[in-house]
Amino acid sequence: MKQPKLLLPWNGRTVMDQILSVWTSSCIEHVAVVVRGDDAKLQAVAQKWPVHVVCPETDPADMKASLLAGLQFLAKQFEPGEGDGCLIAPADLPRMSLSVIQRIAAAHDGQRVVVPCFGERSGHPVLLPWWKTNEIARLPESEGINRLVDSGDPVHVSFAADEYFSDIDTPGDYNAALDALDESDRRK
Repeated sequence: MKQPKLLLPWNGRTVMDQILSVWTSSCIEHVAVVVRGDDAKLQAVAQKWPVHVVCPETDPADMKASLLAGLQFLAKQFEPGEGDGCLIAPADLPRMSLSVIQRIAAAHDGQRVVVPCFGERSGHPVLLPWWKTNEIARLPESEGINRLVDSGDPVHVSFAADEYFSDIDTPGDYNAALDALDESDRRK
């Protein structure tokens, strides 16, 4: 991307501001954001929001390590119980909507994984029962949380296919997301 993607402009602010505005408007009680210790700009953006900014002593090597750092923080700070759940999503999803988060959270039963399905595509955020988050650390290095999602009998929450939003990993992804934003503004 040639610059930090979470600091790219998005509708008059940054991608990170956009996603944190959605999370902090939701029914979610605690939002944790894992940020590398040397990423002062991203830390500053995140600290403007009522979220927990987690800066591990050692920078996470990958998404799983980042997720584990966030989960460890939440476990230590809040001691979640058996009936609690944890919504998990990457931060580079500026088109994620409040309604998706709310509907996924509402489907939480304390026992099963909850996955949004946009037409035939699964997406984010995924909700794990808190007790299942312990299994992430035991996954082989080559496996991500998709393994946990695919095992068992997840609850699928249906959304229209055109509500799907993808992450922004490339300049093309970012431009496509901006085009979709412009299109939704034109429909209003």
